[in-house]
Amino acid sequence: QLICGSASGILDNIETQDVVTFTGSATTGRMLKSHPRILSEAVSFNMEADSQNCCILGPDVQPGSVEFDIFIKEVVREVTTKAGQKCTAIRRIIVPATVVEDVQIALGKRLQGTVIGDPSIKEVRMGPLAGISQRNEVREKVQQLAKSQSIVIGDIDQFEVMGADREKGAFLPPLIFLNTDPFNNTDCHNIEAFGPVSTIIPYNTIDDAIELARMGMGSLVCSVVTADDHIAK
Repeated sequence: QLICGSASGILDNIETQDVVTFTGSATTGRMLKSHPRILSEAVSFNMEADSQNCCILGPDVQPGSVEFDIFIKEVVREVTTKAGQKCTAIRRIIVPATVVEDVQIALGKRLQGTVIGDPSIKEVRMGPLAGISQRNEVREKVQQLAKSQSIVIGDIDQFEVMGADREKGAFLPPLIFLNTDPFNNTDCHNIEAFGPVSTIIPYNTIDDAIELARMGMGSLVCSVVTADDHIAK
């Protein structure tokens, strides 16, 4: 069944033999799991909580190579498709420290050409978020993330919208953070802004990359872009 809009009150009617299955944010999942009706009726509750998906660029990949271009295209696609409103979207862009600047420049050039606005217009490549409340929630998460890392691509307050009103519509631009100390500034591993938002994270060794990937609490999706079988393994 499909419910468009709020499902407020739907759990008030569940009974002992019912099963509730939820996927979404960990915060919402914990709130639902503690619902009085779930507890009083001993209802089976299955939760697939959010995790911070990542895409890892192998240390063998150099700017200008086919693999580098594939990596940049994939990150841009995952940031902008459905305005980043996918549980499989890339939230952490894990790259060798030696190519952070190259990755940032390449992503900036690609994302700069992303036309935001009314999806019915041919030139538009990214539409609005699901609603104003969702836009506001993403803005709040962006503010939280900004306390421990810096926005290096995009401006949450200054961007163009085609064929629509930027203020009345639930629009946000693609936003890319840079976290230069990901082992200590860990918000990027725990806070998900469910929109066109991601973070560039540098690593020095393969072991570091593996550990950073694991810090995303499981990750529904983790991609590795490399031309080296050993690195992939």
